[in-house]
Amino acid sequence: MKYSYLIPLLFFISCSAPEKEVIEDEEVVPEEIVAKVPRTQITSDVPSYQFSFGNLELNQHLNETDLRVFKHYGEFYTEDFNIYRLDRIDYLAESYFIDDINLYFIDSLLVKIQAYLREDKTHEFMNRYGKAKIVINDYHNKKLLETESILTKSNGKFEINEKLDYYKLKWLTEDADIEYMVNKKVDSANFIKAEDIRHFDDKRHRYKLTFTAKDFNYQMAWVKWESYKQSRGLVAEPASED
Repeated sequence: MKYSYLIPLLFFISCSAPEKEVIEDEEVVPEEIVAKVPRTQITSDVPSYQFSFGNLELNQHLNETDLRVFKHYGEFYTEDFNIYRLDRIDYLAESYFIDDINLYFIDSLLVKIQAYLREDKTHEFMNRYGKAKIVINDYHNKKLLETESILTKSNGKFEINEKLDYYKLKWLTEDADIEYMVNKKVDSANFIKAEDIRHFDDKRHRYKLTFTAKDFNYQMAWVKWESYKQSRGLVAEPASED
C-alpha cells in the first residue's frame, strides 16, 4: 500500500545523523524591470461645433451662410451662379437621415437647397406640409393607377399607395416651392449606398428633398441669358476713359 511505503521512509530520515548544512551559492536573478508605458492618448477629429440643416434659409447671403462643412463645387453659366456641396458629413447634425446636400447661389443669394435622404420621409412631410400635389409621369405607375388608387387608408389615415415606386410630391408655400422625389425603381439587391454615389445630383439617389425660392426659375433664366450673351459676344464692354 502507498502509506506502508511512506511511513518507514519518513522514520529513516528522522533517525539519521544530522548532516552539515550546505549553503550553496545561488545565482541571483535580478527582477526584470518593466518600463512603464505611458497611457495611449487617443485623439479624434471631432468638431467643436455641429452644422444643422435647419439653419439654412432661402435667400440667405453667401457671406452669412455657414459653409465650413461645404466645398465649392464650381461656377456654372456665369460667375454669378455657384454651387456648394457637402464635404464633411461627420459635422452634420442630421447625418443619421441626410446623406448629401447641395446649395445653389445666384448673385450670392441661396436660391435652392437639395438634400438627399437615407430613408423615405413621405408620411412625415405630408404631415408637416399638408396636402400635396402628386406628379406621376412614368408608364409603369400610370398603368398601375388604372386599377389602383393613389391613396390608401391605413389605421384611419390616408397614405401613398406603397405599390407606387416613382413619384414627386409638391407643395407651394408663400416663401418657397418644395418638392420631394421618391424613386424606388432601383433593384434593392443592386442598390448603391448613397455614400458611394459621388456624382453631382446622381439619379441613383432614392429620396431627394428640394427647396427653391419663389423666383428661382426667373433667376435661372436670367443666368442662362447672360451666359448666352457672353458666348455670343453680345455683352457690351465698359467704356474706356480715353
